[in-house]
Amino acid sequence: MHLRTLRPAILALLALLAAAPLLAAGYTIYLKDGARLVAKEKYKVENGRAIITLLNGTQTFVAASQVDVKRTEEANRTGYGGALVLPGAPQDVGPTPTDTKKDKTLTDLIASRTAAPRELPGSRREKSEPAPGALIKTKAGYADFASLARRPFQHADVTAELQQFFRDQGTEEIEIYQGIRGDQPLLEITTNSEGSVFKALTTAANALLRVRDLFPNQVAAFELLLTTPERERAGQFVLTPEMATDLVSKKVDVTAFFVKNVQF
Repeated sequence: MHLRTLRPAILALLALLAAAPLLAAGYTIYLKDGARLVAKEKYKVENGRAIITLLNGTQTFVAASQVDVKRTEEANRTGYGGALVLPGAPQDVGPTPTDTKKDKTLTDLIASRTAAPRELPGSRREKSEPAPGALIKTKAGYADFASLARRPFQHADVTAELQQFFRDQGTEEIEIYQGIRGDQPLLEITTNSEGSVFKALTTAANALLRVRDLFPNQVAAFELLLTTPERERAGQFVLTPEMATDLVSKKVDVTAFFVKNVQF
């Protein structure tokens, strides 16, 4: 199944759940320490500060000297650094082709449900600290994983194990970063079809249970950000061990899991 099948299903899902525009072009700003921010437009330099307007309209700033100007300009000139999608951001896309065939599985499932996605339980370990930087919220009040600065996960051995596990399962396009909490890695996975979205969820569930066995007390949960090759948002989740166990044991169907737990 190609992207033309995935996109209408995902957009229909989030439109019904959030009733808000979903797509926005992004201007990616790289900092010299390796962090990455996604803005509405190019930053403005005033009094030695780079003024940045995030996709949700929030304005922030960093010292202009911290901006990796060359990398930022190159990324946005070639196009690979921008076009991230944030929920609640202004929509600026063309009409969906009327001859695109919608996926019936997700559409029917969404239409039959009345409950909206819920905030997912998080780890209560007091030793875990939030990642550096301000926490941006989506319009629905969830932490926005797309807006987090991209920093390496603090446990390199866990990162290596996860990359190998996903590679063994046929998933090559995955990046692993530090999540909001110290014991929650952020997994950013590129998906190109509805099937690959569901495969990413089930693979992540198996991976979570595996690393918790191999590395006790280092990982409490996963933060998942699924995107298409065009950097459109395909869903974000917080995956806990309990949820992973339900998916792996097939106690819950993966399509029902998606609709119930996707954060918008």
